[in-house]
Amino acid sequence: MKKIIWIMLFAFTFSYGKAQTRNYFTAADSCLKLKDYACAATNYELCLKADPESNGIAYMVAKAWAMANDKEKTFAALNLYIKNNALNYNPFFSEQLLKEKKFDFLKDDPRWVAMIVSVQKEEAGVTEQEIKANAAAKLNDRNFAAAMDVRPQLARLNINGELYTELKKLIIYKSPKAYLTDNGIALYIRIDGKDVPFYVSVPVTYNPAIANPVLVVLHGGILYSKGYGNADSFPMVYRATSEHIPNYSKKYITIYPIGTSVLNWMNTESGFDMVNKIVVYLKAFLNIDDNRVELLGHSNGATGVFTYLVKSPSLYAGFYGMNTQPKVFIGGTFLQNGVTRQFYNFATDKDYYYPPQAVKTIDSLANSLGVNWHTDLNKGYPHWFPSMKESLQPMAKIFEDMETRVRNPYPKEIYFETDNIKDGASDWITITGLDTLSKKASWQIDPNFKITAWIDNSDFNKTIHREAMAFDYPHRSGAIKAKKDGNNIYIETSDVASFAIKLNREMIDYRQKVNIYLNGRKVYSQKIMPDKQYTFANFKSQLDRKVIWENELQFDVK
Repeated sequence: MKKIIWIMLFAFTFSYGKAQTRNYFTAADSCLKLKDYACAATNYELCLKADPESNGIAYMVAKAWAMANDKEKTFAALNLYIKNNALNYNPFFSEQLLKEKKFDFLKDDPRWVAMIVSVQKEEAGVTEQEIKANAAAKLNDRNFAAAMDVRPQLARLNINGELYTELKKLIIYKSPKAYLTDNGIALYIRIDGKDVPFYVSVPVTYNPAIANPVLVVLHGGILYSKGYGNADSFPMVYRATSEHIPNYSKKYITIYPIGTSVLNWMNTESGFDMVNKIVVYLKAFLNIDDNRVELLGHSNGATGVFTYLVKSPSLYAGFYGMNTQPKVFIGGTFLQNGVTRQFYNFATDKDYYYPPQAVKTIDSLANSLGVNWHTDLNKGYPHWFPSMKESLQPMAKIFEDMETRVRNPYPKEIYFETDNIKDGASDWITITGLDTLSKKASWQIDPNFKITAWIDNSDFNKTIHREAMAFDYPHRSGAIKAKKDGNNIYIETSDVASFAIKLNREMIDYRQKVNIYLNGRKVYSQKIMPDKQYTFANFKSQLDRKVIWENELQFDVK
């Protein structure tokens, strides 16, 4: 196996074979509760037989033998852990070993010193190789961008002609094969003055003349991710989410953004913006079906998927979270914003990240608010279920649903709420200003519920009592309800100072007046024509051939 490295601290793999293997794992947990550490280690070793390349289980074996104070068996397990880390592309772990208190009794043994020196030497070699590999990847990225960029074609456009029709058919894409290795490529996007990598897998059947569906995959573990690592490892980034993704994503251009603890889609603003920017950026180089861009994530990545659903849904058709904690960490959680889309919650009942009762409660709450929320609760499995062999068939249902998901950018009704106007847009409505000193409308509510019983991460058969509200509302927010009926648009606002409405010929009849009703009063009634300057500027920034906006009307709420 080619030993390519991708850095993610605690990049453990778990892939238990059969129900008997799960029983061994449960037995090990029971042994730990009884402080019979040799018993726990023995059962973890039986788990390891079913998945001999797992670095995660090997580490559990080593810790259990350390707690049993068996030096020889601890060293044997650590040697296997080192070997399996190489197989699982996890080279940087000397710091983790040194910090683990359970290994302190080994530190006066010469074998410990030799082991740490060897691991650190390997880490230094990996770092040197990273520099070379990343330089080559960046050069290929620049050559790809220079050769493939379709945006210069816009210079040929006659802006005074039939602009809308021309924009839909103008762009001609090229084949990217010359820049791909094994049908994939590492690309870079500029975020906060830095080159941030992401990986793109292109279908073998990709035809640049045909718009292709896209799958964006958001990995978990971002709180522990220290860096981007070696560009040679990026083709294996899917393993941070699930081994099964390549089995199901063969028809999709698959985008793998790479997050770190300081730049990610869950708890950093710049990282949240990054994913939208990557999707739009890639439209300059590959023929993307704008109405078939799907989001899939696990753990912190699933929380990211949920955050796009309720904070920035416009680019996407379907939202799929595996072992999700459905909560926004960069603002309020406005669940009702999801009414124009759907959410597929692929959950397990032994998940420390979000307990099964909360899974059921949010399903009921979301559906009561009008959100198309579907829960698939897999029983008997832990948080890392998508990494297990048993998840192959259950995950098939995600991709069966994904086949049916097509974006509707013109919903007849929109509810949208925000506490940050940077993320104020949902399809054709945008909140451009907040008035948080005014009194809320009665319909602007803060739905919430309390979670008290959480799965114990050290024993999945136990729960621990910890009280936490499902959602946070750290700032005052503004909300808007918009309804479209022909050329009539009805707007209700709460704590909103200003808003904008985007229009095009798919939404209105230009032969008739456009009528805008704001909080029960008609505030606008005029015939309008497409604004070609606006149309061109908006298309140039978004490269969306399925939704070409021709007008934007702006209103102050008085």
